[in-house]
This record gives sequence, structure tokens and C-alpha cells, in this order.
Amino acid sequence: MTKSPDIFSHEFFLPYSALTVGGRVKMDWLLNIFQDAASTQCHNMGVSGFDMARKQLKWVVVQYRIQIHQPIDWMMPLVLKTWRSPWKNLYEIRHYTLHAQGPSAQENDPPVVSATSVWILIKAANNRPVRLSPNMPPDLMQCEPEPTELLKSAPDITRVDHECTFPVHFLDLDLNQHVNNRVYIRWAIESLPGQLNFEYNPVTCDVVYQKEALANDTVQSCVSMESSGSRLTTNHVIIRQSSQERLAHLTLTWEKIATGSLFQSRHDL
Repeated sequence: MTKSPDIFSHEFFLPYSALTVGGRVKMDWLLNIFQDAASTQCHNMGVSGFDMARKQLKWVVVQYRIQIHQPIDWMMPLVLKTWRSPWKNLYEIRHYTLHAQGPSAQENDPPVVSATSVWILIKAANNRPVRLSPNMPPDLMQCEPEPTELLKSAPDITRVDHECTFPVHFLDLDLNQHVNNRVYIRWAIESLPGQLNFEYNPVTCDVVYQKEALANDTVQSCVSMESSGSRLTTNHVIIRQSSQERLAHLTLTWEKIATGSLFQSRHDL
């Protein structure tokens, strides 16, 4: 791993554990590597979750936007880059890119994956947002222009084509005893009916987080679906079953998998 004042980078090979059926990358795995890289850079800057906990504060994710631009092969050499900046003294905007490495890779090649996330800092005692500037080093408070296509309110789904429920398991929880942000993506993907997960591959994912799922909760995932040619769009609302509180809204777009490639791995074991 390497670090700089502005950009943190990490070189690695795509591991076997990141793959699912047909050698496809797990969307929720991407959030794991994003969070690990961001946490490491924040630790280097002295503003990690552990640093903020000493001030009785917590980082909370508000939104994610993820785009998979092209397939990634097992053992492909990759470099993950992440950088951050504040916005309006309340939101922490963090960007991520995943680039292919190797002899044929060029410095200006487009990323194979790109993502943006939005975070806020809240008081641990009452979960209320606080301003960044009193709690961040002054040199980290250089703001970026207003981010595009972020911080929009979550739309309602107009109908429910399918729904299912999931219990919250212990291993879904993070250090704050809330369900980790990656699990909401897993719930959305797992809630597709029938064989759709075997027929389509997710290529984009937008998430708006609204409230936390907790230990012993059961959540309900309501899905509406629209198809057009080889593309499928699914809208998901994740609800706490006991109170009917909305916890998250997700929109995913999917591409049809070519016949004959569904169960074919790109590499022999």
C-alpha cells in the first residue's frame, strides 16, 4: 500500500473470494475494499472511525454510487485509488477508482470500476450531524465543487413486483452494532426472483441509506423491475419489518449475460 497527502492507492490481484457464478465480481465485495482503503487513509490522516470515537463522534455513510465499466478477471492486477474532500462543511465526499494494471495498461486508461460515497459525522449520543470543521484538521477542509448526481432524495417505488425477508445475522453487524453498508446491497441482489441473478449481471448500483438495521431485526426487501432489451433496472426499498420504517433505497441496473458464458470461468483452477 502507498499513501500521499491526497490520494491513497493499493495494488493487489483480484482474489478468488471476490468472485461469484461465472467469474463475476461480487458487488458487495467492492464496498469492502472501498471501506478498507478509506479507513486506512483516514487512519493516516488521524480522522478514522477510531479517532472520531475518542471525540464521541461516528462516521455514517449516506449514499453510494458504484459503476462497473468492464468485467474483471480472477488474478487481474489492479490498483485501487481513493481520495476525499469536504463539501458544505457537513458532507465528506469520497471517490474511488479501480484500474487494471499490467504491461498493456496505460496511465490514462479509464477505470474498470468507479464509485463515489457520501459520509456525515454524527454525535454518538444522539445521532445528530455535526459540522466537520471543528473536528477535522484545517488542512483537510479544502472543499470540492458541488458533486453531481449525489445527495438526491430516494424516490418511492410505484409498485412491488417481488418481496422477501431477511433476518439480521451477527456477522452483518459492524463496530457500531449496525448492519454494515455492504449488506444492503447483498439483500437487494439476493431479493431478485427466480433465475434473474443467473441471467443478469449488475453493472451500476445507487444506494441511499436512511436508517440503520440492528441486531435481531428482520428486514423486508420490496422490488420493482423494468426491462428494456438486454438491460434490467430494479428498484429496492429495504424496510424494518416490525415498524415499517424505510432503511434504504437502492437502484441497480443489470446487463443480460451472453448465452454460453454463464457458467464458464475465465481461468482454470
